Amino acid sequence: MNIKCQQKLEKSIYCIEGLWDHGNIQDQSTVLPILDLLEKRGYCNYIYHDCATKSELEYFLEKWKKKTVNEKYPILYLAFHGDPGYIFLTHEDKYSLTQLAEFLGDKATGKIIYFGSCSTLNIDKRKINSFLETTGAIAAIGYKRDIDWIQSTACDLFVFEALQSDSLDTKGIKNMHKKIITDYGNLHKILELRVVINEKKHFSRQRK
Repeated sequence: MNIKCQQKLEKSIYCIEGLWDHGNIQDQSTVLPILDLLEKRGYCNYIYHDCATKSELEYFLEKWKKKTVNEKYPILYLAFHGDPGYIFLTHEDKYSLTQLAEFLGDKATGKIIYFGSCSTLNIDKRKINSFLETTGAIAAIGYKRDIDWIQSTACDLFVFEALQSDSLDTKGIKNMHKKIITDYGNLHKILELRVVINEKKHFSRQRK
């Protein structure tokens, strides 16, 4: 499935979503309502793909790596089941942060990678810093624990709203992180949301 909203707004989202119930082909769980709400309220637009295999995942990542795409959609939203350091394509097929970093190369420079998955960022910070150094991403955001669907949906929505509040540069991402911590109650603490900012590279503010 490929859905693309028509508005041209800043810091839009490129979402790739996995299967939530691999044993039930009738399962209709999806993060699409979050994206629809953000678009309808005028926060950002989005591109959406669903996938079930490594080849499909890498096909859609390859599309996002193109500058003409990721400049318009700088938030890569990976909505999957997860484990520490991994996202799940199926119950048995994992895709690691190391694989993701190697596949993206430096094509994520200055972008945000958001893991909407259980426990993916419950790993040593040095490994996340290595991921950021390889990809050039300005930040990796995700959860350190297993998460409830409704709570995490609310948290994702808050985070995406916060990411619209400033520029994608070093100062801006720090301001966005502060907003996540201060403006939305304790939900980020309950879910152990983790925001790791790239400390190896300074991203300067672009003058308009």
